[in-house]
Amino acid sequence: MMGEDNKCRTMGEESPAGKGFCNEMTKEDYEFWLCGIPGIGAKKLLRLRQEFPAAEEIFTASADSLKKVSGITQRDVHNIVESRKKYNSGYWKKKLGEYGMQCAGMFSYAYPEGCRHLYQPPKRLFYIGRLPEEQYRVAVVGARDCSLYGRETARAFSAHLASCGVAVISGMARGIDGWAHQGALEGGGTTYAVLGNGAEICYPKEHERLYHSIVRRGGIISEYPPGTEARPSFFPMRNRIISALSDGVLVVEARAKSGSLITADLALEQGKEVFVIPGRAGDALSEGCNNLIKQGACLVTEPEEILNCLGILHPKEMKNFRNLNIRLETKEKMVYDSLGFEPKHISVLAEEQKMEQAEIMRCLLLLLKYGMILEIGNHYYVKRK
Repeated sequence: MMGEDNKCRTMGEESPAGKGFCNEMTKEDYEFWLCGIPGIGAKKLLRLRQEFPAAEEIFTASADSLKKVSGITQRDVHNIVESRKKYNSGYWKKKLGEYGMQCAGMFSYAYPEGCRHLYQPPKRLFYIGRLPEEQYRVAVVGARDCSLYGRETARAFSAHLASCGVAVISGMARGIDGWAHQGALEGGGTTYAVLGNGAEICYPKEHERLYHSIVRRGGIISEYPPGTEARPSFFPMRNRIISALSDGVLVVEARAKSGSLITADLALEQGKEVFVIPGRAGDALSEGCNNLIKQGACLVTEPEEILNCLGILHPKEMKNFRNLNIRLETKEKMVYDSLGFEPKHISVLAEEQKMEQAEIMRCLLLLLKYGMILEIGNHYYVKRK
């Protein structure tokens, strides 16, 4: 633990370091520092946390102790030690406060569960507004130089999905992305934009009004700290976050080589549904979409097909569902309460509830009949959102 004489430190994380920002470090400050150490990736952070349960322990650990952690090199130790000298908690609190920005590190409870399972999870997510909540989420992506047909399709699908309580995720780029966000707003729902630059920077500039609308009705998200300008290499990287935050991906117009196809491929790797709007044969803007359909992606021509595939009730049906006077018996209620929005296998439920699988199945069948849960795959169940 840190002594009283060590609580006050003036350091800055690759920033105009810290004079005049002498503040007592909190648990959140240590976590912020840990997830921002240059040269230390997510996998090495996990190894450090396995050895040192608290970020403060890593901050105060000796170089010899750090060297003993499996996979941590001499260069890593140097990076950790140097970052301590430069880190300034007061500077970053002031910086984030200027933009009304918050940050969720990969060890934070606020950190989205979907991002934890990425091969290369973002170490931190900076956001203005809020992070996606527990509701169904569909990413809508496509060509920047979209056609009028693509624009109106993205807009109409997003508006319908949003009106049914589905959050729309996209990248706020020109073209399909921007119209997807616009459609979600017109549908009265929530929408989230994942950027390839600092969350406080509106890129492209012409989306300024859209940017502020998204902040009010959802959130602007980035893995890059404030002050980070957009770079071409950042946009493919942000696609993995768009996919991770979503339950499915809808592709509306994409060329044979397109960033949208990267998002679709990532979604397939993550076990997510990929929905595709078909296009005209020979149309360059539809070549990528038609190739995805040939590879087995789900062809859709109406937003209801996406809702049905994800098991989402229409608002009228949801209202009727909520008005049902359902009185569960003790066992059914126990099974229902033990389910969440992450799939859980029947064998796990049986072990948790100390019940036979046959009895668990009886409860599950009743809950399925009431429409309170969904079966995802072979004997995996989730609560209906």
